[in-house]
Amino acid sequence: MGMLNSRHGYGAVTKFLHWAIVVLFAFQYVGATIMLRTDDGTTTLGLSQATYFNWHKSLGLTVLVLAVIRIINRGAGELPPWAATLSPFEQKLIHRVEPLLYGAMFVMPASGYLYTMAGGYGVMLFGIIELPNPIRTSPLLALAARFIHIATAFALLLPLGAHFGIVIGHQFLEKDGLIRRMLSGS
Repeated sequence: MGMLNSRHGYGAVTKFLHWAIVVLFAFQYVGATIMLRTDDGTTTLGLSQATYFNWHKSLGLTVLVLAVIRIINRGAGELPPWAATLSPFEQKLIHRVEPLLYGAMFVMPASGYLYTMAGGYGVMLFGIIELPNPIRTSPLLALAARFIHIATAFALLLPLGAHFGIVIGHQFLEKDGLIRRMLSGS
């Protein structure tokens, strides 16, 4: 397996970025659920609501950086051919869902960042570095960005479900090992 995608399969960089973003999105959904259910001044699993918010913002910006790298990497190689076991309908569905997934990788963290900065909340990146705020406080921009952030989080569930459903269906019903195309060493 090479570093970049080729006609023989997905490259190591693509596989790493795919799984890193999967893990970070999962952390984001779980962390958001916890932070929104943790009252100010209380803790959940030993962490304050402010800590959850800060990690949510830090991981969101990490996703944004990885998404940029992923787009650059995508242009650096060629996509392997469709898996032979994918039906024409599944190929069309994947083709339609993929831009939504890529879009969410950019829209969710960018809107979260705009909401945070326009709302005057700021970001203490991983609790270490306070990021400068290049945006003036703007309640209207913060409200619009918050709406977009939340709406995108919910809207993302449909394409994620379609993607996950196809992979799980092939793995457990078709038993064709489709998931191996995105696993290390395959």
